[in-house]
Amino acid sequence: MEIRNYKMLHKIYRRPVGLFIMFLFALSLQAQYTVSGGNGIPLLALNDTPNKLQVYLVYGMNNVEIRYTSASASSSHQWFRYKVKALEAEPVSSVQEGTTSIVRTIEEGYGYFVKEVEAIGSNSFVWIIDYSKYAFDISQLQIVPDDDPCYEVRLEGTATLPKLAYCIPNGVEFELDREFEIIYNTLEWDSSEKVFSLKALTQTVKKTPFYRSFSPPPLTDTDIQLKGDLFARHFGIEKSMSVSFQATAIEAYIDTTIISTNVPNMVPNTNIGYSAPVELRFAAKVNTPVVTFYRWNILNTETRENLRVENSESFNFTFHTAGKYVVTLEVKDRSNTCEKTDSILVDIGESYLKIPNAFSPGASPGVNDEFRVAYKSLISFNAWIFNRWGVELFHWTDPAKGWDGKKGGKYVPPGVYFYIIEARGSDGRRYKEKGSINIIRPKNVQDQIIE
Repeated sequence: MEIRNYKMLHKIYRRPVGLFIMFLFALSLQAQYTVSGGNGIPLLALNDTPNKLQVYLVYGMNNVEIRYTSASASSSHQWFRYKVKALEAEPVSSVQEGTTSIVRTIEEGYGYFVKEVEAIGSNSFVWIIDYSKYAFDISQLQIVPDDDPCYEVRLEGTATLPKLAYCIPNGVEFELDREFEIIYNTLEWDSSEKVFSLKALTQTVKKTPFYRSFSPPPLTDTDIQLKGDLFARHFGIEKSMSVSFQATAIEAYIDTTIISTNVPNMVPNTNIGYSAPVELRFAAKVNTPVVTFYRWNILNTETRENLRVENSESFNFTFHTAGKYVVTLEVKDRSNTCEKTDSILVDIGESYLKIPNAFSPGASPGVNDEFRVAYKSLISFNAWIFNRWGVELFHWTDPAKGWDGKKGGKYVPPGVYFYIIEARGSDGRRYKEKGSINIIRPKNVQDQIIE
């Protein structure tokens, strides 16, 4: 019976005791360090949670102090400091103010911590660095070419970069990473608008700003500014230096515009392409003023014939023959150091001719009211219209145009008329077509002529 009661009591008290221990542990976690003093507000530069270490930067050691506030009102504090290992720490004096104790005899380059008599869990630590002894300073800045200056350049310089060292409690030394900003302009290509636009860039780099490569390099002349480090910015003593950079890297794109007007009866190619004869305007889209040299070449991929060599930023060219053509642009920078090419394929489709067999002039304006052929890639064209007695009524030479069904300004009567069409395609094909065309229209149209 006594054993049974013991087990029952154990079950009753086990859960509250466990909760109480967890509560005390949570209270111990609420204890914290605060650092003050020096010039400006101290900076928490690193919070190393796994090692329970906080690294603070102060600027100057004037009136620097560390406060520790305990979660327990009855806990007494003993302060220690270590240079390398926490196990080799030495005690330091402090002032107790209620649940808070204060250390004022602070030396930089040490780790400080408190041991509480009633604390549960391991200690946490604070490392103090006087940044005024390790501040960043720069005396020279330059941009130098890398292995290929067309694709990569490098930032170099001369600066003071003392090591910001600290030791975690087990004695292993680490170094705070400085951060710097590199600020410059470049150009960015907008493929939808087909323009270059100015873009300001800021790179944040750690440890050292030097031997950092720009890949790709800036595409425009710009000042490259180095600012830092960001610890110095916190204390209001940030350093800055700029260097002028003349761009050599280039980008080039071909922009193509159709000069000739599209017409409704021109049949487009089934793939991306054009119907001959077609006049195209080729323009180089480049990062100016870096690019100063242009060379264009048009190559027939079947005959391997070079049709045009041009040395200008843009030019017009009319394609008369079906086939596939490669248009290549080559550009160079003003120092003749870098070059870039771009190319596009121009597809001039095979010729095509289809003739309608009826139309209705005057019946429904704008809808099938002209006799027009459907075509593509015709480089010569002649068409004639005759009545049933062989009298010529109309003649035209532009396949984009047609016959409106009139003779002398008046509509001819409905009925059957005859055509002869002769044409030559850009692919060399010759057309000679003869046939009839039916005019369908109401008889009550008042301005028709009487045969």
